Amino acid sequence: MNKKNFILSLSLCMVLVKGIAANNLHKDVEVFDINTVEYIEEEEVIDLGFDVTDYLPDGFDPHKIYVDLNAIAYVEEEIEIADLSKYLPEGFDAYAFPTDVESINYIDENDSFTLDFDAEKHLPEGFNPYIN
Repeated sequence: MNKKNFILSLSLCMVLVKGIAANNLHKDVEVFDINTVEYIEEEEVIDLGFDVTDYLPDGFDPHKIYVDLNAIAYVEEEIEIADLSKYLPEGFDAYAFPTDVESINYIDENDSFTLDFDAEKHLPEGFNPYIN
């Protein structure tokens, strides 16, 4: 029994020593700075099959503004809206709030109707619309 206790205490001490050594905060840690990473940027060459400078005016600068859009005077045209009130009921207000229960329109279940048309007479025998 003493031998088992000795082995158990020895292994427990070794685990504690390993834990203390693993928790060493004074390690030499190199600080990583993301700004020190050098990126390789490839310039993409686009070949259009012709030289675009032949089609541009002499002394063309793509960064220079040639036309000032604020200097253009725009003509504001008034648009006439047709009077649609002749097609609406008298006293119609699209933004009116219903004042009583009778003014609310609803669909009544009793208003449904049937067409008295049997489509099965016009379909082939064994027709199933759910089969692909």
